[in-house]
Amino acid sequence: MGNRPGISPDTMTHLVLLHGWGTTGEVWYRQKSAFAHQNLKVLTPTFPTWEAGWLIAFLKELPGPDTAVVGWSLGGMLLLEALSLIPWRPAALVLVATPAKFCQGEDHPAGHEKAAVRAMRRALLRDSGQVLADFAARCLAPQEKAFGEEARKVFSGSPNKAYLTAGLDYLMNTDLRPCLLRTPPGAHILQGEADAVVPPAQARILARLLPKSQVRWFPGAGHLPFLTQAEAFHRMLRKILGKIRN
Repeated sequence: MGNRPGISPDTMTHLVLLHGWGTTGEVWYRQKSAFAHQNLKVLTPTFPTWEAGWLIAFLKELPGPDTAVVGWSLGGMLLLEALSLIPWRPAALVLVATPAKFCQGEDHPAGHEKAAVRAMRRALLRDSGQVLADFAARCLAPQEKAFGEEARKVFSGSPNKAYLTAGLDYLMNTDLRPCLLRTPPGAHILQGEADAVVPPAQARILARLLPKSQVRWFPGAGHLPFLTQAEAFHRMLRKILGKIRN
């Protein structure tokens, strides 16, 4: 496709990028700029609700064999849930910092304590701006502090408290492990090695549960590798997309 190495115009027509909690589709502004050209339609929808039903309807309007889908964090969880419920299959499935189960359980020590997420939910009802700012900071690894202002900006577009609390409820209550065998094989799992929100152990667990999946690591990256290591992220994504139908 023009001057984008590794992507053929005969392989794909659509690239879908799904955002995570606390952000909107605008979080993908770097990727829209990097991948937007006449032969590839880049779609960055904002979830109106944290329910798989909406995403299912959205995906069904797209040509699966010609579509690559990238889901980040909560967006990746919703993507996995949606794909477990319908026969629609993308040309490529990419999961960025996506857990099979966000919160801890007796058989899942890698997650966060539910009590911590509940506390975050209560704080959100008092001061959503502060909670989002704190979360933005937590998404960065210690060596990524230079991206602090940029991270705060991408977490400032979702002021609706009901929408934000619904997302936290999904994270607290959803366990995707039982349905992962019904999802497409061969997922590409992209993970920051210094992610404090979705730790590396979560990527390893997801890789064990998803058939024929592969983990690709971003050394030193936190929860936002597509922002803090954008060029490396773009190279990796182009490599994945370039393999479609080769």
